[in-house]
Amino acid sequence: KMTVQGATDDQRAKIAALRDALSIEVAAKLEGNGGETLNDTTLRRWLVARKWDVQLATKDLTDHAEWRASFVGPAGRIPDADVQSELEQKKAFLQGVDKGGHPTIIVVGGRHVPPKDVNATKKFIVYCLDAAIRLGEQNSPTWDGKCVGIFDLSAMTLANGDVAALRAVFDLLQNHYVERLHRMILYCAPVIFWGIWKLVSPFVDPVTKEKVIFVYKEDAADKFQHDYEPQVLPADLGGSGEYKCVSLTWRELEARAGGDQVAPSAQ
Repeated sequence: KMTVQGATDDQRAKIAALRDALSIEVAAKLEGNGGETLNDTTLRRWLVARKWDVQLATKDLTDHAEWRASFVGPAGRIPDADVQSELEQKKAFLQGVDKGGHPTIIVVGGRHVPPKDVNATKKFIVYCLDAAIRLGEQNSPTWDGKCVGIFDLSAMTLANGDVAALRAVFDLLQNHYVERLHRMILYCAPVIFWGIWKLVSPFVDPVTKEKVIFVYKEDAADKFQHDYEPQVLPADLGGSGEYKCVSLTWRELEARAGGDQVAPSAQ
């Protein structure tokens, strides 16, 4: 059994209370659908996200397990075939990790084609986040469970604007990927993006909003060089690496976990 480093006695008691409050079905649903193992680390993430309210964390984790079972299902992850049209836009990349070990997803906003149904966007976000989490777990046993998202908005136009997609990102982070965001970097956001942000930001939890930073070209070199080794980022972001699409990362992760056998999530 994993103990949580740095937890107070009161927090440990609440972790134990949350464990007792959750049914065996919740644990089975999460583990059976590629979600988390209900260890102390997972329980603590949900308690931190719900301000240590055991009742609320119990309800939300139970809802999350139900969602995971219906939205992702027993394959353990969203299959490539379900997100084919999104993959074909070549807009999302999983590059590796920053110097703190945080898996980093890059989204190129200028390549996003808003779908007719926001469900397609949600599936793709889940597909990317699950890959990032698997990468973090395989990369280091001491990973803090958090990821970075860099949205390169430099080539974004009105045609790429998608309020529903941005809301979906935050809805998923707040309801299903709690305490998973280390930082979100909005790079070179044009005026049109500010209009979208104005519509979405009232729905974003204040703790999450503090993790969102706007970076412009003049600060980019300092920011990215400080956080990343050059080979992790592509040239568009001042690095020396190639773009690496999420589907390729998934194939590598699954090969490493033993062929097609998807390893159960450790966090």
